[in-house]
Amino acid sequence: EPERQAFAASVGRCWNAGALMGEARNRTVTVSISLMPDTTPVAESIRRIAPEDGDAPGVAEAFEAARRAILRCGAGGFDLPDRKYLDWRKVEMTFAAPGGTR
Repeated sequence: EPERQAFAASVGRCWNAGALMGEARNRTVTVSISLMPDTTPVAESIRRIAPEDGDAPGVAEAFEAARRAILRCGAGGFDLPDRKYLDWRKVEMTFAAPGGTR
């Protein structure tokens, strides 16, 4: 969907994989995000849904970097169409080093 692609591109601009250190640089994390009708992210809703092994070295650091990217880019809301709120109110997004988001 174009909205989800635009959302991923927006968050990708704030995703700073280059700042990750050690094992976090090699981690891919998938997160779930809920968005308010005003298109801002609900901070408490951001959770890691993959990888399953949350204790692996670097996973927590990679997740925190992804969380910060979502909150930083979403502070003023995202450019999403109001009429499609039911389509984008909950989003899953994968963050991968060295800088891809989808």
